[in-house]
Amino acid sequence: MALSRFLIWYNRYMRRIILGMSLFLGIFSINFIFGQSVAGHTLGQSFEKNINGYLVDVGYSAVDKVYAGETIRFNFNLWTDKKNEEIADFDYVWVRIAPQEGISFAGFLHHPELLLTGMSYTFQDPGRYELTVRFLDKNEKPLTEASFPLVVERSFWGLSKEITSGAVAGIFIGSFLTFLLMRKRTS
Repeated sequence: MALSRFLIWYNRYMRRIILGMSLFLGIFSINFIFGQSVAGHTLGQSFEKNINGYLVDVGYSAVDKVYAGETIRFNFNLWTDKKNEEIADFDYVWVRIAPQEGISFAGFLHHPELLLTGMSYTFQDPGRYELTVRFLDKNEKPLTEASFPLVVERSFWGLSKEITSGAVAGIFIGSFLTFLLMRKRTS
């Protein structure tokens, strides 16, 4: 008798709870994955500097500030004129990201023929950084070099915006769908 009551209870309520939790986790995961993948492709800011007849243009995906723990997309362009109409003929960009002490990243990026020269980077610690870019031709001869100061702020609760917004959206959407499923099944 007790076993049959348990099975009836299980069939009515536990399946709904498991379904609701599955939906919640699925929506949270999808939001987190897509939030991470599009984070580096939003409109943002740029550094610009005129040097040796070139305009060095470093665009980055942070809308207002750069936060530790967030992935930032950097795009590197070298223009031959001030109107940003003609890209200079370069083959490589050497990039260095350096905090006040030491170096966080240094490396070469190849300039693709049809796409932007860029990279994604996650700053681990808040603080002041220097971003240095050097554009090189096919013989690895430097065309121009520029450095830009960059301030990285402490992130909200120590988490990135993508994780925080994904968690809030996932909880809200999962709770709402669970409520709808429970209401639909009981009526």
